[in-house]
Amino acid sequence: MYAIESGIVDLLIKHNCVVIPSFGGFIGKKIPSRIDAEKGLVYPPSKQFLFNINLIENDGLLAHYLAAKSILEYQAAENYIAEKVKDWHQDLHAGRPIVIHQLGILQRNANGIVVFTQDEFSNLLLQSYGLKELAFVPSEEEVENVGKIIELFPDKKKRQLWKYAAAACFLPIAFYSFWLPTQTDVFQSKVISLADFNPFNKKQSEVYQNNPPVSITPIISEGENKLNIEQNGKDSIATFVFDEQTSIAVRLELEEIPAEKKGDNKKIISENQKERKSSLTAMNSAKYNVVVGCFSKISNVEKFVEKLRKDGFAATHVKFGTLFRVLIKSTDSLDVATDLVKQSRQKGYKGWILKK
Repeated sequence: MYAIESGIVDLLIKHNCVVIPSFGGFIGKKIPSRIDAEKGLVYPPSKQFLFNINLIENDGLLAHYLAAKSILEYQAAENYIAEKVKDWHQDLHAGRPIVIHQLGILQRNANGIVVFTQDEFSNLLLQSYGLKELAFVPSEEEVENVGKIIELFPDKKKRQLWKYAAAACFLPIAFYSFWLPTQTDVFQSKVISLADFNPFNKKQSEVYQNNPPVSITPIISEGENKLNIEQNGKDSIATFVFDEQTSIAVRLELEEIPAEKKGDNKKIISENQKERKSSLTAMNSAKYNVVVGCFSKISNVEKFVEKLRKDGFAATHVKFGTLFRVLIKSTDSLDVATDLVKQSRQKGYKGWILKK
């Protein structure tokens, strides 16, 4: 089982509130960067946490995370949390502290109140990952060393060297400031290349040819509905949908479309509806459902389902409140569900088991 202490720290990095059922909750708040003038240090932004013993209602966040990490049922994760909370209460009553690595320490004071002390050496703010304190006041040794180096520089030679360096930098800039606007078409084409910086490069004049029109025969895959045809007299105009922002108009030869072809889309829609109903019936009757994701937009659901099917999973979705759950298996066997969760994780999906 994935440790509850590690699960709490993982969730506090991504969320500002994590509730431990029947024990309390941690509330996070972003603290901006600060300056310690006495120590001469600049501290990066961080996250400050408080512990509230009144937050005891189970919101399911911690249990869902532990179940997914341990590839177990949701109820098993809840039982594990309940046992851990019972041990923590016993430790607090016995005067023993509760240490959560990278988060802090919980213990009772002399008045019997649970007090939380945050770990000062860990920063759980994701935006400040890898940032450390920055010293802005130099030490006395650094000031003395800088003074000695400055005294060793010869003044005259140093000034002459800077003059030559400035001239070497200015001449190329002055030349290309004249060359690029007058001898190239950089400003007209808004495209620059290495050949434009070569004064000895001879640019060939462009020759335009009037090529004859090319007839395009569109290929329509069976079952796709990307070609919309409108007939106008003798002509037949088709609009080919290349993507969501691009549509291409194509002239087609007038040809009657058989009645069987016109009904293909309706047949495909009917078959998809039957497949969808059979999946929902299996899900409602099964004891275990393997869930790999939840979405709020149906467009994201359809893309995700299509990706899962390409990876070999019989994916479907079902509406749950305001969200859509994406399932890859509904079965009465816990072994089958557990094995499928492992297969999905091998292909990069975060699957977990939902028990009815």
